[in-house]
Amino acid sequence: MIRTHGGVQISAEFDADKYCLDNLLSQLTSNASLSSPSAQTPSKRRGNEMNNKVFILGSFNVDIVSTLERFPQPGETLHALSNNIGAGGKGANQAYATAKAGANVTFMTKIGKDQFSHFAKEHLATTGINNTIIAESDNSPTGNALIYVCQQTGENMIAVHSGANTEITQQEIIQAEQHIVGADLLLTQLENNIDAVKRAMQIAHAHGVSVVLNPAPYHNETPSLLEYVDMVTPNETEASLMTGIEVTDLDSAKQAAIKISQMGVNKVVITRGAQGVLLYENGRFSEVAAVKCVVTDTTGAGDAFNGALVAQIVKGDSLLDAARFANAYASLAVEREGAANMPDVSLVAARL
Repeated sequence: MIRTHGGVQISAEFDADKYCLDNLLSQLTSNASLSSPSAQTPSKRRGNEMNNKVFILGSFNVDIVSTLERFPQPGETLHALSNNIGAGGKGANQAYATAKAGANVTFMTKIGKDQFSHFAKEHLATTGINNTIIAESDNSPTGNALIYVCQQTGENMIAVHSGANTEITQQEIIQAEQHIVGADLLLTQLENNIDAVKRAMQIAHAHGVSVVLNPAPYHNETPSLLEYVDMVTPNETEASLMTGIEVTDLDSAKQAAIKISQMGVNKVVITRGAQGVLLYENGRFSEVAAVKCVVTDTTGAGDAFNGALVAQIVKGDSLLDAARFANAYASLAVEREGAANMPDVSLVAARL
């Protein structure tokens, strides 16, 4: 495998077929060391020491990124400073960050059978993710995103075509059930079809697996998922949409956090960009200040935060300590170009 700026080139030795869903499920069912869901009750399994396992259900997208001096006005054409094709999707980015932060990660996604499918398998095989379950659609292409990055500010504008990401079937979720049940924590977002997300949450919740929802992008059915959620991690925009409270400052963020908690979620983490992070747990607020950094590209910053956050939680950190770590990790991520260009976790200590 040859790494290139913005992605990878396919190596002759890479066997993409071994990462297909059928092959992985065959390995799973033949592994006698895995117990069935009924053989291990939630209370008994949760009483054992955590094994740092995170199951992530999420999207994979091919990102087409253009860097501009500024964003164009409607009807305006600008020359791009650079143009790159790389890997993205909130699920894949978060799985990558979680693995980089030291957790044992199983990532499940769905792609098409198109010119990007081999690229997707190649990328996922090189990220350090422990186990990848890839379903393939006969009908839709691999998800893709068109991203503008403003050189002046590092801010981004993104248009996503979901493609196969929204075609995960109930049967595919059920086939991955033992992976979900065997995890300490399930992390998911809303770039996949809601019925698949909900089914995965229900399985996790029923077996005592902690469920973390990053409600991005916001979906009208988000409130219906919250009964299965232990922790939710919206940004200010998503918190506003969830609650009807316009989050513009610390006071309004606190109001939104209280309302989300009243909707049935025990832990609320609101990411506030340059204003840091607000935590609400057991009726108490905590704040994590923003970390000073040189912003290059904010694409994937939230994914870096979420991945590092859950990695630290399954390793036994308190929510506050995990959020401090994740905040520092995200500050390192925005200093790099590309959503999937996650930093090395060894840099966090120095940043803190």
